[in-house]
Amino acid sequence: MVALRTRSFAAELRGWVVMVAAATLHAFSTELLVGSMTFSVLATMLCLGESFMEKFGANVLRSLDSAAYFSAIFSLCCIPIVALTGNAAGDASSSPYLVNKMLLSGLCLGLWIGVIHGRYTLGPELWQNRKMSIFHAILVGLGYGTAAMLGSIGSLMTRGETVGDLIGIWPHLESAPSLSFGTSITLALLSLIALLVVIFVQPKGEKMRS
Repeated sequence: MVALRTRSFAAELRGWVVMVAAATLHAFSTELLVGSMTFSVLATMLCLGESFMEKFGANVLRSLDSAAYFSAIFSLCCIPIVALTGNAAGDASSSPYLVNKMLLSGLCLGLWIGVIHGRYTLGPELWQNRKMSIFHAILVGLGYGTAAMLGSIGSLMTRGETVGDLIGIWPHLESAPSLSFGTSITLALLSLIALLVVIFVQPKGEKMRS
């Protein structure tokens, strides 16, 4: 009886999923990503400003740091969902825009992993070191800029224009790099080796102390 109800629920759930198009899921997950990422960037910049000016005290800085950290983690969880739903919504083999979106998604994922890893390793005392706090803020900005380029490509695919055109120098990325299968495998292995070195081989830094 329980097994029958489980199968019935699973079938109903699959029906709900089928009813929602990949493009709809992509739009929904993108909105979650942009919102959480923007919140993380704003909180990070406020942390940087507070670490320099010291106007509101340690409790405010700690709260801003937690907000930036956990919203960054949520953003990181959203990135693969956005990439997968975006890929499912179109044929990546026939569009240079989709190829570039996949490549930039990987770069965006790597940057935000670096942001979270750095904050986890150094702890909230990160903001007591000006050089590290500036580097951390730059890394957050690069991650957000990459996400903005991803959004720009999506706008170009659907509307033929992007808000970035107001700048005048915003790249459209209308051509995609062509890599052989062997080159792709080599780059993937090098990326994996670099990640393993950072996690397991690189000397572990101690958390900063006040």
